[in-house]
Amino acid sequence: MRALRRFLTRMVNLATRRAQDERLREEIEEHIALQTAENLRAGLSPVEARRQAMLKFGGVEAMKQDYRAERGLLFIENLMRDVRFALRMLRKSPGFTAVAVVTLAMAIGANAVVFGVLNALILRPLNVPQADSLYQLMRGKDKAGNHSFPDYRDLRDRNHTFDDLVAYGATVAGLDTGANPSSAWVLLVTGNYFDGLRLQPYLGRLFHPADERGANSAPYIVLTHTYWHTHFHDDPGVVGRVVQVNKHPFTIVGWRLLSSTGLLCFSLPISLCR
Repeated sequence: MRALRRFLTRMVNLATRRAQDERLREEIEEHIALQTAENLRAGLSPVEARRQAMLKFGGVEAMKQDYRAERGLLFIENLMRDVRFALRMLRKSPGFTAVAVVTLAMAIGANAVVFGVLNALILRPLNVPQADSLYQLMRGKDKAGNHSFPDYRDLRDRNHTFDDLVAYGATVAGLDTGANPSSAWVLLVTGNYFDGLRLQPYLGRLFHPADERGANSAPYIVLTHTYWHTHFHDDPGVVGRVVQVNKHPFTIVGWRLLSSTGLLCFSLPISLCR
């Protein structure tokens, strides 16, 4: 409690620093004037009396610094002084200022994107039941996690350890809904993807292993909630609509709330993957 009271007092002193500096200057001048008057009564000349009074009083600037350090927040004062100096220097060099601002904006934006991805994939728990029982299979020394679709089928057919094995791959594809074609992140998944993650649809239906009957057998799409909200304006009538993904027709079968901002499509392998 005492530390908090002291901190608040120093904050008040910082806000009223100009008035306190003026009062300190007046007190110093008064002490020097009194000592000068005493030296004059001792027979010294006015100039020498003033000089001797200054010597006896000591360093004025050092005393001011000690006073400010004792009553204020020196760190904040130095920070504000540095910021003001930096702003003055930037104002003198507009070209350098523009380059610095653009560089900082790009760096901050890149870091924000990286943190957003890490937060969604690593820091934040997955929005699936029993997320702590999910594992990702990786191969090779670099742990890239890349497997071909035949490798996945071989692992799936010989699996006796996990309840299920699913596969997915991410890419960017062009989406044409009939107006304002745009690109979107697409997650290509196997037919057992939603069953393996034990997810249920919020609207329509999801994919199932029975839909997977070879290449191009199930040209279906499951939208994420974000994509459904931003591109289809929460229209429940999107279920059953046919859209073009990389100029291939796909039918929207439902949507599911996921962290991704793209859309999910089925199945692997399909012509979209090539």
